[in-house]
Amino acid sequence: MKNLIVKTIVAAIIGELALALLTTVAQSVLVDGVHIETSTHTDLLLGGTATILAGVLSGMIASLIGGKDNRWPHLIISIFILVETTYLIVTGKIGNPLWFAIVSGLGLLLSIWIGYFVYRKIKARPRPR
Repeated sequence: MKNLIVKTIVAAIIGELALALLTTVAQSVLVDGVHIETSTHTDLLLGGTATILAGVLSGMIASLIGGKDNRWPHLIISIFILVETTYLIVTGKIGNPLWFAIVSGLGLLLSIWIGYFVYRKIKARPRPR
């Protein structure tokens, strides 16, 4: 039980750090920000796709560390995403229309869980002998 708690905490922290790093790369390195009103269509497509992939990879990393059947790290990361999105909306720091911020937050939530299920699917495959 103690090992599961430690793995869960470490997986949530590393998964969240991976999400922060990878979304920064997706939205600030690959493109110059993702803003519905000022970004080009190409930047929106590239930045949005890279952000979703960042979420999937982060979900897979959390599963790798926490274990394929451990949903707790993903739940914790999901709570972080909800809290951060809510904070940015409430404080007016979103820089985009409200609907865009909500859809972006929900996209990150979904991508984290896709990473969880993809990792589970990969680990459940029978290995050739």
